[in-house]
Amino acid sequence: MLLSIKPRFAEEILAGTKRFELRASPGIPPGARIVLYASSPVKAIVGEFTAGRVLVGSYEDVVKAVTAMPNHGLSDEDFNYIRDRKKTPAAIEVLNPVRYCSSIPLDELRRAGLKNPPRSYMYLKPENRVHRAILELIERARLCA
Repeated sequence: MLLSIKPRFAEEILAGTKRFELRASPGIPPGARIVLYASSPVKAIVGEFTAGRVLVGSYEDVVKAVTAMPNHGLSDEDFNYIRDRKKTPAAIEVLNPVRYCSSIPLDELRRAGLKNPPRSYMYLKPENRVHRAILELIERARLCA
């Protein structure tokens, strides 16, 4: 799965300080490989994590569940993102964050066939030619020389 995220939040996830990612809709299953596309001004794939628990419920339920956990790494700004959304909010536990040895800039993703990065997220399906090319770029970016 390719997830668009603000650069600040991507950095916090990769540094291990943000232990949950909040989303305005619960479409990410536990165990999913989440590839991070840091939006403007970075505009590049920078790393990944594995989705742990996915907490879904009302805004109040999600906030209560996350804030009950020590060192959750979320601020009021994070919680404001899911407040008053029409869709059911979700908190995705961040497990095993990995910063890629090299980032994959948007122009390289476009050369692989991606028209635009997702506004929220998109599944990367190996049977799709463009997605397969992106997955190959990701595997190369993970390798440290």
